Amino acid sequence: MSFEAFREWALAASSQAASRWEDPDADQMPILYGQDLYDDRHEIAAPAIYFRHNRGHIGWLTQLVPVEVTNRSLYRLCLRISAWTGDADKYDDLSSDPARTELLLNIVAEAGRSEVWQARIYRDKSGVPRLDPWHEYEADTTKASLLQLIDRALRKGNGKRGRTVPAANMVLGPYDVPIDFFPDYRGNACGPVDWGGEDQVVSSYKAAFRTEGPGHVILSVCYIFCPGYGLDGHIGGALGALTKMGNKEIDGPRIGERSHLFEGPLDSGRLHKHQALWTQGDILCELGLIGPPG
Repeated sequence: MSFEAFREWALAASSQAASRWEDPDADQMPILYGQDLYDDRHEIAAPAIYFRHNRGHIGWLTQLVPVEVTNRSLYRLCLRISAWTGDADKYDDLSSDPARTELLLNIVAEAGRSEVWQARIYRDKSGVPRLDPWHEYEADTTKASLLQLIDRALRKGNGKRGRTVPAANMVLGPYDVPIDFFPDYRGNACGPVDWGGEDQVVSSYKAAFRTEGPGHVILSVCYIFCPGYGLDGHIGGALGALTKMGNKEIDGPRIGERSHLFEGPLDSGRLHKHQALWTQGDILCELGLIGPPG
């Protein structure tokens, strides 16, 4: 896919998201669209916990986005944000200016190249926006700090790490967990699973979320195996390993075609874990909940 084709897709996706009747505030949620080195496309939501703080989007862009670029093998990005123009001398919050103009901005970039596209937003009484046509806004990457942050993240990519789509769309995301959990990118807590070759795994992704305080973690993993891999044998090995580590299988609802639920101690009993494994066709998903006992 060319840069121009990626831009066309990202602007269309941004317009579609902004016009959803079921979610009239969708245009106000910062979203990152990406293209990876396998020519797959990604949609990444900014975790809500970052926006509890002033200029929290800067923390997201400097801390998490570079890791997403590396983990997902991204080399093109489009950042979608909403913005206001108005009388900054009279209003600290431009959204309070009755004569304000609301814009939807998209920064489309690859390393060394950035474009800024904007469309004016109009809202009727329903709150669902209507967009003007997109227009490119002249921008200088060397002078705009937001463009520099995105360019810096793209330059830090480390090439192909393993295909993550569609597995990355099948794990828990930041809006699937409680609002006080945020993505944990320390070590290899998130990203593709680094075992198995392309003859075994089509795509994989693991996501971890934790609270600011220690002790509570949510783990979500998805593997999509090649046909004929032998998933039953893989499951058998996983169940044996869980039992050997002191976990016991418990009753619970059936998930997918085959599922197993376990609970057991971690870290010499300091923590307790509940874990679910289930399959659907050649797909294996795992979910783990970790916290203090009780």
